[in-house]
Amino acid sequence: MISHWRSRNFSLIRSIVNMAQQEQQRFVNRLANEKSSYLQQHAHNPVNWYAWSQEAFEKARQENKPIFLSIGYSTCHWCHVMEHESFENNEIAKILNDYFVSIKVDREERPDVDRVYMTYLQATQGGGGWPLSVWLTPQLQPFYVGTYFPPTSQHRYGRPGFKEILLNLQLAWSTKSNEIIDGSKDAIQQLTNAIEKQAASTENDPNLPTNTSIQACFAYFANDFDDNNGGFGTHPKFPQPVNFNFLLTYAALSNQAKGKPDAARLSIDMTQMTLKKMSLGGINDQLGKGFHRYSTDDRWHVPHFEKMLYDQGQLAVSLADTYAITKDELIGQTLRDLISYVERDLRHSKHGGFYCAEDADSLPTKNDTKKKEGAFYVWNYDEVHKLLPEKHADIFCSYYQCKKNGNVDPIQDPHDELKNQNVLITNGNLQTIMEKFKLENITEVKEILAKCHEILLAYRNENRPRPHRDEKFLASWNGLMISGLARAACVLQDSNYIQLAEQAIAFVRTHLIDSSTKRLLRACYINQKTNQIEYTESKVNGFLDDYALIIQACIDLYEANLDDELLVFAYELQKQQDEYFWDASKNRYLSTDGKDSTIILRLSEDHDGAEPSPNGISALNLLRLRHYFDDSSLDDRLRLIFKSYARQLNKLPMTMPTLIRCFDIYTHGMNEIIIQSSNQAEIQRIIQYIQVSYVPNIILIHMNKTNHKLLQYNKQLKSFIDENNEKTRIFLCKNFQCQLPVTTFDEFKKKFDPLILKYE
Repeated sequence: MISHWRSRNFSLIRSIVNMAQQEQQRFVNRLANEKSSYLQQHAHNPVNWYAWSQEAFEKARQENKPIFLSIGYSTCHWCHVMEHESFENNEIAKILNDYFVSIKVDREERPDVDRVYMTYLQATQGGGGWPLSVWLTPQLQPFYVGTYFPPTSQHRYGRPGFKEILLNLQLAWSTKSNEIIDGSKDAIQQLTNAIEKQAASTENDPNLPTNTSIQACFAYFANDFDDNNGGFGTHPKFPQPVNFNFLLTYAALSNQAKGKPDAARLSIDMTQMTLKKMSLGGINDQLGKGFHRYSTDDRWHVPHFEKMLYDQGQLAVSLADTYAITKDELIGQTLRDLISYVERDLRHSKHGGFYCAEDADSLPTKNDTKKKEGAFYVWNYDEVHKLLPEKHADIFCSYYQCKKNGNVDPIQDPHDELKNQNVLITNGNLQTIMEKFKLENITEVKEILAKCHEILLAYRNENRPRPHRDEKFLASWNGLMISGLARAACVLQDSNYIQLAEQAIAFVRTHLIDSSTKRLLRACYINQKTNQIEYTESKVNGFLDDYALIIQACIDLYEANLDDELLVFAYELQKQQDEYFWDASKNRYLSTDGKDSTIILRLSEDHDGAEPSPNGISALNLLRLRHYFDDSSLDDRLRLIFKSYARQLNKLPMTMPTLIRCFDIYTHGMNEIIIQSSNQAEIQRIIQYIQVSYVPNIILIHMNKTNHKLLQYNKQLKSFIDENNEKTRIFLCKNFQCQLPVTTFDEFKKKFDPLILKYE
């Protein structure tokens, strides 16, 4: 009887679920025609969505309706929550369709739109995050803003309900639209005035930042460091690779200047410890590898599970540089694992470009209909024991701290999605496991764990639905990954990484350069049915971060393969960047080119965040290209940037570690290494020695007498060529002042070694 009742009950549940799914599928809105997977995720909402388009703006103007603008991205957890709760709700959709023009924007595809209204949110409320919910006048000026809203005020989280907000705003618009429009104009003007006031021009501050700003930045990170767990501050903890980049540069330059050795050691220790703790923690996928977005706790245990390409690229650089200094094998292996993950799961095998991200949420099993965060990655204790041989399961659970009732604190799991689940984390102590289980040696422990990994990973891949992958290609994020591969290729001397980077830059040059305008594009997409690259109806030109990070990637890859064509390409892109983004009144780069009239504010990105500041990266590019091309105009522009940001760097340098890092290199000076030789074995030995070392303030030029493209731009290089001398000559210069050349590897090593940062 009970069995019969259960069968009927389950059939009824399945019927209801199927009806709900069919009901949703009945709706097909305009977003079905978009390329962005985030927009496509909303294509079956009953909301009459528009993309960011003149069609939507014109409808709002003609019908005098306010615009509801919803901004998010495809792997955003709370974006999924709000979609399910509100945008799939027929009652709420009717309110939106009757009284508003609803626009959906992928922030990764259109960061210019996101930046304007996120700036408004931060200025008016002080917070931030996604989904970003904004109400605009038909003239695109905001008058109300928030992030996630529950569907009604009866829901938890202590936030006002989305339905009630919509009804209140509709009532306000119907009775006071003229007042709302006037108020929004005033608010935007006040915001513009505040931005203008904050931007200090060169005329107001003609001086460069002070050297004390560099020391202040180091002191801040030293004081903010978590001595127990690594990282900075308290939870939630983000990787923040820009901090590592500053600290390692600070250590290297202090070492060169015979500065404070304790400060240099502390900089390395903070970076090394943090990366090792992250490597062993739940923020690192212990089976499939690759880093999740951030940790919800202090000890890198329970992450927010989405995996972003920009994190992998930046962390690859930090891991590579730290390995070059410390030769720590855990750091080196983590770097190899990270690249293996990216090559396997985030790369298009034919075209060579890198996808954006993998989602945090997925279905726990193929039979489930509701996604949960982390479902693809977490393990039930009994499940582990069912899949592994008994003793192996005990060893695995002991090493990775798996518990019968799960190892996740309920405080970190507000939705009970991780109840009775284990997020794998370890202290890496193989000796303890060997002794506890009376194994012969450490090698046996490693072999058992490797077998466990193989079994569980195979089960995971075969039986659990993978998280959604955002399959768009962004120029900027591909640039970050190319830089990570290039640096890894140098320090690990792995030619496969060079090939991956070369294929990715070829992808950029083939698919992300507009053939008619020669401009860099923001994004392109893959059609999985045809395997062809596609674009939005109106191609979006690259923004400042796209230019800066692709230029950096070209320079980084040149230093791995010495293909000077990459430098020429970077130099040409730099000219475009200067033309389209330089603001001569503020002496800094703006994020947009000002050609899109729908973007009501032109802003500059100053502070480093999840991604490095494009002004900071641009400064580093100018510094390096100036030395490769002997172009003093690049140096002039670099100094203008330093002066423009001098007040901020002197007051709050920790908010701009990329730019302060560049200033540190600038004040210490660049070292130029120029090699002329026909002895290929000798050349390779010298280049390899340079590449595996950590010296952040060098450029390397290998002179080829017949076809070196730099000779067409940098006439000074001709003086280093001796047509009648085949003997090896290596010039070591600093800020273009050169010593007499050396002729052997040993002589070179003696002069070069004082520049190298080593740490035993």
